[in-house]
Amino acid sequence: MNRKAIKKTLRIAAAILMLIFIIKTALDYPQYLKSFGSAPFSVWIMMYALYFLLPSAILFIISLCIKKKN
Repeated sequence: MNRKAIKKTLRIAAAILMLIFIIKTALDYPQYLKSFGSAPFSVWIMMYALYFLLPSAILFIISLCIKKKN
C-alpha cells in the first residue's frame, strides 16, 4: 500500500467513527429521556466521545502526518 492509499483509508476510518458517534448519540437520547435517575446525558456524550471521537481524531492526525512527510 502506498502512502496515498493509507492516508485515504485513515480518513475514511475517522469519518466512519465520527458518523457512529453522531448516530449512537442520537439513538440513545430518546432512551435517556425514558430512564430517570441515571447519569446526566452529558456524561454519556463524553463517554461516546472517548470511544469514537478520540480515536477518530488520532487517525486524522496520523493521516495529516503522513501527508506532511510527502
